[in-house]
Amino acid sequence: MIVTAGFNRLGDLGAAEDAAAEVFTAAWRRRSEHETVFTLPWLYTTLRNVTGSEYRRRGRASRRYQRLAAEAPGHPTVLIDDDAIAVRQAVARMRSDDREVIWMAYWEELSREEMAEILGCSVAAVKVRLHRARERLRRRLGTDETAGEGPVEERKGVHDGR
Repeated sequence: MIVTAGFNRLGDLGAAEDAAAEVFTAAWRRRSEHETVFTLPWLYTTLRNVTGSEYRRRGRASRRYQRLAAEAPGHPTVLIDDDAIAVRQAVARMRSDDREVIWMAYWEELSREEMAEILGCSVAAVKVRLHRARERLRRRLGTDETAGEGPVEERKGVHDGR
């Protein structure tokens, strides 16, 4: 389960296995300190910290790559038009809090109660965070549930009674 969660967050099996190894290494080191080390919330929280470090490392590597690519003009860029890839990329560019609840809810299929326990908040807070994250993802993807009903301004006017 931890490898799968790592894969969903990192998109690379090798990196997911490395992250899981780090999580279980940390658990092993702390086994005598706490009884709660091997609980799902503890493992997920540790995974969140490990993947956060990996995101920062990837960000630094990406910036280095972009600087090098800018110095070497004429390098071809390949574009792939696939909805699944577009969604994963959009999720990957979201704030870490939003990305986390999207992954937990849709890729890992955790219940709202499990998410609340892992995130250390109430179920109501998880529902609000997930709703807001979905809205931001929808905007990032340029889609709207009410698409096809005319411009946003017109829809607002109808709902506002104008």
